[in-house]
This record gives sequence, structure tokens and C-alpha cells, in this order.
Amino acid sequence: MKSFFKIFKILTPKQMRFAALLIVLMVFCAAMEAIGIGVLYPLIAIINNENILEQYPKAKPIVDFLGITSHKQLILDFSLGIVIFYIIKNALVLFQNKIQIKFSTNNQKDYCKRLYTYYMNKPYLFHVNTNISIISRNVSSGASFVFSDILINTLGIITECITIFVIWSFIVIMDWLLAVVIAFILGPIIFLILNYFRRIVVKEGAIQNKYSAEYGKWLNQGFFSIKETKVMQREAYFMQQFSKSYDKFADSTAKFLFANKIPKTIIEMLCIGGIIVLVAVKILMNVDPKSMIPTLGVLALAAVRLMPSINKIVGLYNTNKFKMPLFNEIFDDLLSVKENKDKEERKIFQKSSQILPFEKNIEVKNLSFTYPEKNNLVLDNVSFKIPKGGFVGIVGPSGAGKTTFVDILLGLLNPKTGSIYVDDADIFSNLSGWLLNVAYVPQSIYLIDGTISENVAFGIPEAEVDKERVKKVIEMAELKDFVDALPEKENTSVGDRGARLSGGQRQRIGIARALYHDPSVLVLDEATSALDNETEKSITETIIKLKGSITIIAIAHRLTTLENCDFKIKFDNGKASLIERGEE
Repeated sequence: MKSFFKIFKILTPKQMRFAALLIVLMVFCAAMEAIGIGVLYPLIAIINNENILEQYPKAKPIVDFLGITSHKQLILDFSLGIVIFYIIKNALVLFQNKIQIKFSTNNQKDYCKRLYTYYMNKPYLFHVNTNISIISRNVSSGASFVFSDILINTLGIITECITIFVIWSFIVIMDWLLAVVIAFILGPIIFLILNYFRRIVVKEGAIQNKYSAEYGKWLNQGFFSIKETKVMQREAYFMQQFSKSYDKFADSTAKFLFANKIPKTIIEMLCIGGIIVLVAVKILMNVDPKSMIPTLGVLALAAVRLMPSINKIVGLYNTNKFKMPLFNEIFDDLLSVKENKDKEERKIFQKSSQILPFEKNIEVKNLSFTYPEKNNLVLDNVSFKIPKGGFVGIVGPSGAGKTTFVDILLGLLNPKTGSIYVDDADIFSNLSGWLLNVAYVPQSIYLIDGTISENVAFGIPEAEVDKERVKKVIEMAELKDFVDALPEKENTSVGDRGARLSGGQRQRIGIARALYHDPSVLVLDEATSALDNETEKSITETIIKLKGSITIIAIAHRLTTLENCDFKIKFDNGKASLIERGEE
């Protein structure tokens, strides 16, 4: 049970105060529930005794004030009062449920957005080392599980526990011996039931949590590689892997649902059996059966109300245990979101309006880097200069450190030692200001399922897009003829990940996107290596036209791509050296 209350650790002080007020409201509603059962006792007694008014003379002033003159009228008026009370009680319970659901839903929306922001602001290495299906699951399902399920369930358990306690207290007043029997027999039995089924539920919950991410991974991988999959006729492989993972996910859910039904049956048998045993014991004790009618009537009603509460507690408890593996997995992330531990990470990526001046050169000084949990240096004391307006080629074998250098230049990785300076200013002292200078074109351009214009002005709200600038950079990327031939011009949809475009057209949109912000530095990371020779040559000619006006840093395996560069830097075994013309 202790693990359930971890949910309250991720709530802010303001949210905790609201939760406390909600619990107070729950106590009041629980008291109303008990009173609702209690008022039926005098009604049964009144119906069962025509001379009740004579037996209770102290009630006569109230009866006279209400104008009640007969036993029949007393029954009718008392029944009407109970109906009015139940209307008020149920309205209050509905109000409490509405507030409870609103509290949960508002937190779900808030934390879902904050989790998304938290992961977006995580360092690049986090994303390199974390499967996207896990992040997707945590954002899409995590907040929902935590607030729509665990929080609501925990509040529900608190509500039902309060209700049971209040009703039990009422039974103490009626028959203390029966109340003690209920507490010391039924209580331990319920505890044993919860403890027994807890192991099953926790086990199946862990399985479901594991395979919800697993089937999500195969779902993404199958459709993200749909072209290669169909050409290689590997559909059966992905279907088999997805089916295997989803079967385990679904089977764990089925086992949990069945295990969650069993306690209800046991509890119902115990409650009904208990009432029957009570009747038998009372009769054996020579208690007048007629005198038992009001008590048994109320006890039956209490049992009818208690059984759903006990069943609900068991069901909610098991459901929470089933959901706990995911909650425990993302608990630290939720706690970090709550405590704003990601402020330092956000500071790195906080947008700056103060651009870092770049007038002379980019200087790499004694740059070294190693990936976490690895000992070998990917970059080892690398130093060189790039003049403004220069076209620099980065060459070297695979694994030599070329892409790692570019990732540091783009602020995605922090160096172990050394740094990169722009006009003697460390780029990490104002990373956002430095990135305002930089545009990046990767080997594979990611296109959103939107228009050409939306992909060029990537991440900019439609109302803020400079339409003329879009047209200009489309022309600079030599896409104008292609775009002009389209019926909807730059408002043409590119399809999911640019499915309606050729590889060359996607790369040109990537170049146009890079040029949209009028950068002073253009970084090309194998930007043409996936293209055919003719298309690569055409795009290379487009890039060369930018030479002089923009500092170009290009990684390429094909030396023909770098024929017109001013000089080349060769990376090999973590070292970097200048290649003079004629040495290649």
C-alpha cells in the first residue's frame, strides 16, 4: 500500500492542498453514505410498530410540529424525508466524483505536456541511448496510467476505506459484537486475499509493461521501414515479431482481469454467509426473530453497500499493482518534472535573442571526447581553424570521429576537454546564440506530414511563416521549377516522411530548410551520400553556389563532393590533420 502513496510525491504543494480538500469532501460523503443506511433502521422500526408514537413520547413535540396525526402519515413523511436526503446525498457524491475526475484529468494534461517537454529538453545522448517507443509509451500512456488510473484508483481506495470505516462505526453503535466479528474475521481474510493475488498481479503487470514497449517498437520499425520491408518481402518477419510481443501483452492483461474477478466472488460468499451465520447464532441464543427484523434489514443494506466497497478496494488495489511497474519506471522522470530538476538542461537549449558574433573564424582547441561508460577517446586533442566563408571538407574512415565532431559543433554533445571558439568566444558560453548562426543538413532529411512550406519553415507556427522567404530559399535550393509545376505550389503536401518526393527533392527541401534562417554556417553531414551520382552532382553544384557567402563544413565519403572545398581535415583514430591540395 505504501507504494500507492508515491503518487502524491509528484504533486506540487498547491495540488496537494487540493487533494487534501478532496479527501475532506470524501469523508463528508462517506458520512452521508452511513447516515443513508442508518436512516433506514427507524423506517423499518416505524413500519414494524403501529404504536411507536406512544412508545417514544419525547418525539411527540416534533411529530405535532410536523402535523403528523397517524401511523400511515408518519411512514409517508419519514419516507419522503429519506428520499430528499438521498437526492441531496447522491448529488453531493456526484459533485465529489466530478471534482475528483477533473482534478485527475487536469493533472494528466499538465504532466503529459510537461513530460513531453522534459524529454524534448533531454540531452542528445539520452535520445541516442533511449528507444523512441519507450519515450512514446511514457508520454502517451504514462500520464494517463498515473492520473486516470493510479491517482483515481488511490483516491477511490481512500474513499471506500473511509466509507467502510464510517459504516462499520455505525454497526458498532447497533451491535458492537457483530462489528468486532467483522473487523477481526473479515478484515484479515481480505488482507490475505489481497496479499495472495498481489504476487500474480505484480508479475503480470511487469510483463505487460515490458511488452507494451516491445510491441510499440515493432509497430514503429515495421512501418518506418515499409519500403525496404516490401521490396525484401520481409512482412512476415515484422508481423511475427509484433504478434509475439502483442500476444504476451494481451495474455498478461487477460490473466490480470481474471485474477481480479476472483476476490469479488470470495467476498460476496463471506458477507452473505456471515449474515446467515448471524441469524443462526441469534436463533440458537433464543433471540426473538421479530426483534431481529430491523437490525437484519439494516445489516443487509449495510452488506449490500459494504460488498461493493470491499470489492472496489480489492479491484482498485489489484489494478494499481498491475499498473505500478510503469509508474515506478517513470517515477523519477515525473519527480524531476515536478521539482523542475531539468532547469539546467533547459538553460542549454533556451532560445537566445543575442546571436553569438561570428566575423573571423571558428577555432577548435584541444578538443577531446569519449562516450559515457567507454574508455577510448573518440576525439583526442583535436585542434584546427576554419575561416569565415570557407568551404571545409571533413574526411576519414567510418568511426574516425567525424560525426562526433559535428555533434559537438552543433551543441548536441559536450566535450570532455577543450572546446570550440568563435571569434575567441566559447560556443558553450552562449550555445543558443551560436546555434542562431548554424544550419544543419543531415544524410536523411526528416519531413513532417505537411506541406512543402511547413517543411521548409520547420517548427514555425503557420501565422509566423515568411512566405516570401520560403519562396526565396526554394529558389536557392533549385526547387523552384519543381514547385511551380505543382498545382498547389509550396502548399503541396509531401506525405508521411516525404513519401511523395524523390530522394533528391527531399534533400533540396532540407537545404531550403537550412537556408530559411539565413545562417552564416552550413553543416552538411553526408548530405548527398544516399543519392545517385547525377543527383549528388546537381545538389553539390547548388551547395557550391553558396560558397563564400556562408561558411560550409561538409562531411563526405566521396571525394568528388569535396572537389571545390578550400581545404580538407582528415579524422583518423581520434586525431585530425590538415590535408594539403594534392595529398589526397
